[in-house]
Amino acid sequence: MSHVWIAAADLPAPILARAAALLNDEETRRVEAFRFDSDRRMSLVARAALRALLGQHLAVDPRSLRFVTGEHGKPALAGGEVEFNVSHSAGQVAIAISDSGAIGVDIESMKRSSDLLHLAERFFSSPEAESVRSASDDERAQRFFAYWTAKESVIKAAGGGLSIELRSFETDPRLGESTPVTNRGGDPRLDGWHVFAIPSPIDTMQLAIASRADVAPPLIRPFDVELL
Repeated sequence: MSHVWIAAADLPAPILARAAALLNDEETRRVEAFRFDSDRRMSLVARAALRALLGQHLAVDPRSLRFVTGEHGKPALAGGEVEFNVSHSAGQVAIAISDSGAIGVDIESMKRSSDLLHLAERFFSSPEAESVRSASDDERAQRFFAYWTAKESVIKAAGGGLSIELRSFETDPRLGESTPVTNRGGDPRLDGWHVFAIPSPIDTMQLAIASRADVAPPLIRPFDVELL
């Protein structure tokens, strides 16, 4: 079973202070390295909420959790008890936790832009780019970000980072459905994935997860700040 929590980064100062107390020294340094306050808050909430949720899931002190980093930068629990992934955009943080293998999540704000078609033609497969091209002006942003979140969730689940080209596989995101990923480039890291396009609780956001199992819809819920 997969679960996805949505947390807002714009929290009152007392809650942010509680969140900061959950971080270790390295995480604190990374948060403080951001130049802008909005980015610091986003990083702080993402890291603290992840610790809080994993601590609750595993029934341990969230401050005791240790993380390791994979070859291409994907973080994981040192003990490997569960899989998780984190994404954030426009002041919202999405955290996915799975008991059934690797998972990737991506959340994006659907910003209208004249560059969307150009980006689709550059990074998407031909059928995906054509789907964006054929969409009406009103639908193009939603169509583009449906593909973008689907593809980003796959790359994050596979843990390949920039070593996996977006054009090397195809997705067919359908809201509320699990759909298989088609591997066009022969990269074995792309075999066996499914994408679930999730109805976002925020109208202006697109949300997707990827896992190796054709599973039931993930449970989506707001993050409870009382966990901090």
